[in-house]
Amino acid sequence: MDGPSLDIDRWQGMVRAEAPDLKQAVVLLVLSYLMPAFSVLKRVAAARDDVSISAIKADGLAAVAPVLAKDLAPALDTNWSTGELSLSAVPSVRFPGRCRLDLMVADSTKSLTVAWSNGRRRTEGPELPAAAVALEQLCATLALKSGTDGESRGALEHHLASNKIDSRQVSLARFEGQVAYVLGDRRPGASSFWVYKERFLPARVELADATGHWDVRFIDYTSQATGEWLPRVVEVYREGELHLRMTLLSADGRASLEGVKF
Repeated sequence: MDGPSLDIDRWQGMVRAEAPDLKQAVVLLVLSYLMPAFSVLKRVAAARDDVSISAIKADGLAAVAPVLAKDLAPALDTNWSTGELSLSAVPSVRFPGRCRLDLMVADSTKSLTVAWSNGRRRTEGPELPAAAVALEQLCATLALKSGTDGESRGALEHHLASNKIDSRQVSLARFEGQVAYVLGDRRPGASSFWVYKERFLPARVELADATGHWDVRFIDYTSQATGEWLPRVVEVYREGELHLRMTLLSADGRASLEGVKF
């Protein structure tokens, strides 16, 4: 059963101010009111199943960190000297489970494309691991849609398990000033899936794999440009260093993607 909404800062303040016995009682109370992980995933899946569109195409900008720009710029046949490398970003989504991200520069005919289709990844052009990680997590957690009860939740559970996220563990934390459910291990460097508590939208995916620790952040679902279809900002960190930031400026929920190859 769902418990009442928790104000983490308020509870923490009370805990610090009161006696140890009360501290223990409050901790037990907080734990007892946590929504079960199964219910969190069910709410996330239901929110995506309720999305009224079947396809979306967005336009925006991407900024690639200097440490990556020095190799990516020549591969895209564009000039770069210092700072972030600015690119045009065009993500396309066909529900369920098919996504594509095109990154390009105005002064070159070369581009970078990552496509994700129901668990299979395809790339064209130079490699940018941060773009591939971002698209995979966006597609697997946001491009869910099914008319069958439990199918979207099952797909999300399978994705978390494949990324070694223990979806049986659940806790509360703050992210971007909002309360979020955290599914998985909270220890630094571990894998976890974060969900905004009020709207049950994906907030963050932390991944620990053979290539290191990735942190994909989904920020701002209140923009008039994208609403709850997509986050306005997607950030990708590796080992705590920002590798890629994508900012969406507009989105078309009636886009025809017939000619788009996923």
